[in-house]
Amino acid sequence: MRTRIYNKCTDAEITEYLKNGGDTLFMSVGVTELHGQLPVDCESILAEAAAIMMAEKADGLAVINLPFFHAGATAIGQSTVNISIKAGYDYLKTLVYAFYKLGFKRIFFLSMHGPAYLTINSVCMDFFHETQNPICHLELGHVMEIAKENGWECGEDRMETFTDLMYGAYKAMNQLEFIPILPDFDREAFLAKRREGNAKQWFKKDLHKLNSGTGGFGSFYAELEEHGGLEYSVTAEEREQRGEKGLKRLQEMIDKFDPQHFSTLLQALGQAVNEEIVPRYPHLNLDKPYK
Repeated sequence: MRTRIYNKCTDAEITEYLKNGGDTLFMSVGVTELHGQLPVDCESILAEAAAIMMAEKADGLAVINLPFFHAGATAIGQSTVNISIKAGYDYLKTLVYAFYKLGFKRIFFLSMHGPAYLTINSVCMDFFHETQNPICHLELGHVMEIAKENGWECGEDRMETFTDLMYGAYKAMNQLEFIPILPDFDREAFLAKRREGNAKQWFKKDLHKLNSGTGGFGSFYAELEEHGGLEYSVTAEEREQRGEKGLKRLQEMIDKFDPQHFSTLLQALGQAVNEEIVPRYPHLNLDKPYK
């Protein structure tokens, strides 16, 4: 195809894709929030770049430009656009139904944002019980782990790897120039403020043990420096080099993850539900419980 980006396809191209049996969509679900020295859309950009690469590998289309969803603890930043979970749920579910009615059955949501599961997983579960068509959330942190199990060289420093992937995503999206060059950045002072913030809310550590993820209780960061912040370049040349390095690492990660494999698994799940399980339990068809 000329492009795998749904937003950039023509009507004729999408119609032809569906006519030929295509039914796979990779939707990047982003966030707009403070992230240290990176632009506020960095987690959205990484999800978009990954969605496009996965679409290319799994004969799908990628939906981009979905940057406003629940942020969470980063609401202390005046740049953070914090949308309620319910508002994001309603918007995303409306979109899923719109694409489903067009003929897209295998739908994946890609996210880089920690609290994204609060919105996305709820949409996945309710949509399934309303339609008996499974859709799936791909958290990029888990994608990294699967790729690592398959031989991807992730590196020892997880945050350094994330930084490389961020730079690579901006490179892939032809937006590397939006990452600022900061020759005078004081890394040690930044880390000191981060440690100060962590120390102020020592009580959160044990509270997080009570549940999975970050949605068991609401809170804010104490200091702006606690989220992101170690990503910076001192020259344009360094930024370009890191972009090239990150792009290669991102492409290698997607290759090792093998999105086609998981697309096939999601299709198999749908077939099992509708051809084996639902026929055995007819009451499932009488009244979709969440509709």
